Amino acid sequence: MADRRRDMHRFLHGNGKGWNGSQKKANKQRHTVAQQSHSITNQVREVVQKIDLHNHGLHQAKKRIKEECRYAAKDQTIQFCHGFNNGTQIRDFIRKGGLQQSLNDLGIKGNIWAKDDGNTYFNRT
Repeated sequence: MADRRRDMHRFLHGNGKGWNGSQKKANKQRHTVAQQSHSITNQVREVVQKIDLHNHGLHQAKKRIKEECRYAAKDQTIQFCHGFNNGTQIRDFIRKGGLQQSLNDLGIKGNIWAKDDGNTYFNRT
């Protein structure tokens, strides 16, 4: 009886090892972004500029975010309002290293942090 089940499973799902979920050669690395400490540079400053990215596509949002970070003053905080319910591509670009890499390429130094799911903050240093 067990052979029939195994045969049926192979017929439906193929002969590969991927369906059982425990491959020996599977990549066991877990790529995570290190949590940033809440230092004095990760505090909202007196001047806060809110940027609403809800009606932007990913390409437009990336361009606008880079421009706002480039021309940000050192005494202000930029708050990016990107949301988190209907897609997280913009949020992932900002928080998971894409923005930091772009800023490093442009020679801009700053701190990126988040207080909640829908907003991300940037302070230029």
